[in-house]
Amino acid sequence: MKNPNIFFGESCKAQFVNIIYKHLMKKEWFTNADVMAEYLNLKSANDLPYSVTKCDNYTQLKKAFNELKTALTDKMGTDCIESKGGNRDKSFRYTGSDPNPLEEMRKAMAINSIQQYCQFCQDSAGFFPTSWLEYFFKDCKDLLAIKKKRQEGKQILTSSLDRILSNFDLLPLLYENINKHTVLSIKYKPYEEKEAMDLVFHPQHLREYNGRWHLFGKAEDRTPEWTFDIAIDRIIGKPRELYKVKYEAAPANFYKEFFKDKVGVSHIPGNEAVDIIIRAHSINMYKLTETKPIHHSQKILSDFEEHEDGSYGDFSIHVELNNELIGRILQMGDGLEVVSPENIRKIFADRIENMHRLYAKGTKASDGDS
Repeated sequence: MKNPNIFFGESCKAQFVNIIYKHLMKKEWFTNADVMAEYLNLKSANDLPYSVTKCDNYTQLKKAFNELKTALTDKMGTDCIESKGGNRDKSFRYTGSDPNPLEEMRKAMAINSIQQYCQFCQDSAGFFPTSWLEYFFKDCKDLLAIKKKRQEGKQILTSSLDRILSNFDLLPLLYENINKHTVLSIKYKPYEEKEAMDLVFHPQHLREYNGRWHLFGKAEDRTPEWTFDIAIDRIIGKPRELYKVKYEAAPANFYKEFFKDKVGVSHIPGNEAVDIIIRAHSINMYKLTETKPIHHSQKILSDFEEHEDGSYGDFSIHVELNNELIGRILQMGDGLEVVSPENIRKIFADRIENMHRLYAKGTKASDGDS
């Protein structure tokens, strides 16, 4: 069924409608070129590569203008858009007395968007942790629809990852306490420690990697200061809220910068981001790495082709070395090779040599049993 709301959707026509309406409500003169420039994310109409009439989707711009003009006329009872100039430099301006005549239609668009989001959540109940959905929809009848779809196996969005780790039910609590700036008392037992530790913790950031959720923040009297990492499945019991302890927030944009040069979540003290060159030794691995980048900094250094020393294509990434990066590359087997820098290459070579030693030892043991 076609949606009658001209503001709704991601089509270029709907985007034009929203841009044109915004210009009209300013009650200032504007042109079709101004609208097209904003649609193309250009600074001004002067930055258009050619005449607006020759731009892609110009026809949709005209349709958007006409539909918006009709909607305004129907609402106001009269034509409230004046124009001046010739066809090439025609300008428009809103002259109506109502500062926002299509407000209800735009509100309806927002409600429609929320309804679509609810539908998305229902369809993806096998993808998001159940605790998230039950937290956000706990007072909403849509929760019943979500549970019904999940029970009947009707979700159309699912994940291949194992997302049934311990303490997923803590996610809403942790999320809420970050938003409310509430300090927590957390009993935490890292897998490498024999005893659990009692932390006075200032929760600041939640991050998921490979199906596991991590809580970052400040743990009093612990290091590092701002990036103490808690794997939530290692939390013992339910955290308590400490209202008498003053919350300390991380500096602005701290976690955005902290994760910028990392694959995953871990940081090895002293490690800094470096340029790493990675070689793909088959066309399939090259295309896989190209379409599923190892890191957002990834760049193509050379296309996959025949070289004097073999067939390959090279990529570069600018990252810190950590276990997640090593695992991400090694899982591709002999399809990917770390070419440089030499110290990073040696770390991978040592890992591979140790793996070979384990498998060679296992092969000899099997031979002895046969």
